[in-house]
Amino acid sequence: MTPDSQDRPRGQRPRRTVKLEARGESARGGGGDLFIWTIIILLLIAFAFACWIGSFYIFGHPEKAVSYSILTKLKKLEPIKRFELTAAPRGEFLNAEQLLERYQKMTPRELDRASEELTRNFLRNFKLSKGLVQYVVGNFNILDSYELKSDDFVTSGVVALAQSTENPTVLLEHIFSADPKVVPTLHRMLLTGLDLHLVRRLDLSALINVKRLKDGRLQFTAIPLVYGSYASSTGPGSFSLEPPENLNVGAGLPVVTALEVDEATQKYTSYLRRGQTPGRAADADAEARRMANQLVRVERPEPVNPLPETPVAAPTPEVAQPTPPPIAQATPVVEPTPPPAPSPSPSPTAVAQVTPTPSSIATTAGGSWPTYAPGQMPRGRLMNVGDMPELSARGVGSERMYLSGNFVVTASGQNRAVLRSQGALSETLGIGGRTSNIRVIVDFPSGVRPPSDGSTFNRDSRRPFLITEVRKTASGEVNVYVREVTQP
Repeated sequence: MTPDSQDRPRGQRPRRTVKLEARGESARGGGGDLFIWTIIILLLIAFAFACWIGSFYIFGHPEKAVSYSILTKLKKLEPIKRFELTAAPRGEFLNAEQLLERYQKMTPRELDRASEELTRNFLRNFKLSKGLVQYVVGNFNILDSYELKSDDFVTSGVVALAQSTENPTVLLEHIFSADPKVVPTLHRMLLTGLDLHLVRRLDLSALINVKRLKDGRLQFTAIPLVYGSYASSTGPGSFSLEPPENLNVGAGLPVVTALEVDEATQKYTSYLRRGQTPGRAADADAEARRMANQLVRVERPEPVNPLPETPVAAPTPEVAQPTPPPIAQATPVVEPTPPPAPSPSPSPTAVAQVTPTPSSIATTAGGSWPTYAPGQMPRGRLMNVGDMPELSARGVGSERMYLSGNFVVTASGQNRAVLRSQGALSETLGIGGRTSNIRVIVDFPSGVRPPSDGSTFNRDSRRPFLITEVRKTASGEVNVYVREVTQP
């Protein structure tokens, strides 16, 4: 019996104070470890969730600088693609008025979201785009041009800032991405006052950004998806565009800053003031300057089959076939001419029933566009000068149309001539008619000399002009843009 047991009352258990305290400390230590591990697991779950959300954001927003950098390093973005005219993404063609109508009412936040989507589709080569690609068409006058540098969105080439001839509130910065070797040549060609004529059959300039300036004008950014070849109408020299190899997405869009826009606008205003000529010859002099200052595309042959009604940026190409057996010359089918009436009436529309012969296509010295033997051009509708006012209201659309008639040359340049109908003189003198305010502007292929000023000639169904655009000015004058597509 221990001394301790002698002093303890009978029936009372011995105390184990030291062991209980040790057991309590051990229990408290186990609970602390469990809490720490719970925190660590929660942090790991949060990190995994953040990585999951971040990966969705990075892949879903390649237009952001960080996302683009990560995706390019991981090789998860394809290089910018050169599209063939026959395999370009489906799209809609918008002129200046249509662009203004679509984007003018948007708030700044809506414009930012729309621009992000446009840029995102471009960086993805339009593979995941939900709607139609927006292509810019119309006539623009270049205000100024700037060489692209390494700190710009596109790091090599030239960007041309142009103003719409239809609505001066629409500005277009057109990016010409090219190899650094041809940049000096390209920059010398894109001069102030140069006509930039974007047509739906040849140009696929996709819209990739929109910005509203402080003065209310809208600045659109576009880049051609076919990256074609161009030549100068003022003399030798040509260049070919190339898809951009490197993009500096962090630089953002637009490329031309607001300060440069103001400077370019002032430069173009000074250019117009210097070009003003008093007297009756002002129109001819201005037209001669425009004819001597053009950018000519060197493109592949246009498709033979008419384009579908749905706006499609990839028409069916003309496929070279073995030379077929000789085909008898087709005769245009003309509806009966109505009996003469006191007041003039528009002549009926004739349909050119011409069988295309691919082997007859011959490219001129400049190779700007295909030309055909007389009567062997692709099938299309034959129009006359009197039909042009109605055509200016509804547009050329996707239908191939040709222009015939008797013409007199009022101005002639190196690769362009301005024509009027021979009946326009009598109409101007008050004998009546519908062609006195119609002007035909003909583009001739490189190497083909336009007719001299004052000369007259006739074009029938075997040698018509191809109509590319019909536009009515604010003064009521109708400008008909056509091309020479038959061989001499």
